[in-house]
Amino acid sequence: MAVPKYDVIVVGAGPGGCASAALLQKWGMKTLLLDKNDRVGGKSLNMSKDGYTYELWPVLATPMLNTKFQEVATELGVDIKMSDQVPAGKGGGFLYKPPKSKKYESFILVPPFMIPERLTKEEIDEVNRLFGDMAALTPAEMNALDDVNFHDYLCRYNVSQSVYSYLAVMVNILFVEPIDLVAASEMAKTMNDFTTKLGSAYFVGGQAQLFETFMKAFKRDGGELRLRTRVERIIVENGQVQGVYTDKGTFKAPIVVSNAGIQPTVLKLVGAEHFDKSYANHIRDLVPSLGLMGSRYFLDKVVFEDSAYIIYSDNSWWNMERYMKAKAGEIPKDMLIIVFNPQGFDPKLAPKGKQVILTATLCVSDPKMKNMKGWLDALDEQVTKFNPELRKHTIRREDYTTADVSRVTRDSVVPGQGGECIGLGQIVGQCGHRKPSPTAPIQGLFYVGVDAAGYGVGIHHATESAVNVAPIVLRHHQTH
Repeated sequence: MAVPKYDVIVVGAGPGGCASAALLQKWGMKTLLLDKNDRVGGKSLNMSKDGYTYELWPVLATPMLNTKFQEVATELGVDIKMSDQVPAGKGGGFLYKPPKSKKYESFILVPPFMIPERLTKEEIDEVNRLFGDMAALTPAEMNALDDVNFHDYLCRYNVSQSVYSYLAVMVNILFVEPIDLVAASEMAKTMNDFTTKLGSAYFVGGQAQLFETFMKAFKRDGGELRLRTRVERIIVENGQVQGVYTDKGTFKAPIVVSNAGIQPTVLKLVGAEHFDKSYANHIRDLVPSLGLMGSRYFLDKVVFEDSAYIIYSDNSWWNMERYMKAKAGEIPKDMLIIVFNPQGFDPKLAPKGKQVILTATLCVSDPKMKNMKGWLDALDEQVTKFNPELRKHTIRREDYTTADVSRVTRDSVVPGQGGECIGLGQIVGQCGHRKPSPTAPIQGLFYVGVDAAGYGVGIHHATESAVNVAPIVLRHHQTH
């Protein structure tokens, strides 16, 4: 029986995999897209149950204007529909509990649009100086900040504790990393996007609807999508990609684009023996983002009116000191809490009068982290304390942990890793001009997704990677 042959095989139908596969097929390459799950979307895939449609956990899509989402959609000739609902405005958004206070207050800080009234004129002037300086950075100055963590950059300014806490929380939720690890360049670029391209976007029908739309174009143009197909090995012979082995058979192609994560690709799917030892060791030493864990609450009543709540205090945000305590097993007494309400963006995602709520908090990325139940119960307790109506109206609660994140997305190939929220951490030493090249040192092998060729937040970061990587793959195809 003849082995199916393609111009390119894309491994993984996450945001980067879907976008790059659709672009390559549109540009004339015979493309096969494979994924182990039963639907596309990767970390942003949608589920449907009992009339509810929802992501498995909160999924960010930032910014809202002039996005790579629209750039891909325009190239593919398809329409995408974003919700026109404001992410926060009915009591949600960033909710800060000042020291010695039992009450939360709104704290949204994105100059020149929104500055909390509680700040003094001197504090506002310093905030404006900070954001103005970030907006004025030259490309060379931005590259230099790849080697400076955001805490150290922020120490150049005399910001108040409340402003510091807000920005630390922004770092934590945007990049899922401690403030004293994230590269200042990543934060500067992203905050510039916030001030010029507005905040987060949500797609009508759920975040994965964007990638379902890309897949319609992919199939229209002749691309082949195979779900429930786990890639077990990328075939390499004499330093050249030959195709993939899967649990459903062998598929041949001289090019493979992996959206499975750079560490799982190098250390498992290809195998470290096919790479120079120094390269394999470098990949092994890369640090992923932190993890998220939380719960899905199916409610018989609308309990949260707004679309998103970020609940925090001066003790909630994570730096390396707090991360090390968590790694040692200490459950934070004051958690950084994310409450996400998909129906706040699209009311049709739940039966009328009902609601599904996604909660999350930061945790280590280890799929085998200890005392997961203790963390989940502590989160439930703190969310319920914030809004006692939650527990009263819960029909069903479904928990998710780093083990679930790894199972749905990337395999754990390095001890303590696999359940990361994003992928490769956007930290000093491995982002910006120091980010791994999307072109592997094996002919015909490329990486796509947040681990290569992009910057930013969540699924937009991954989509930008596809926009950058797909032309590289096309040129390789044309010249070889």
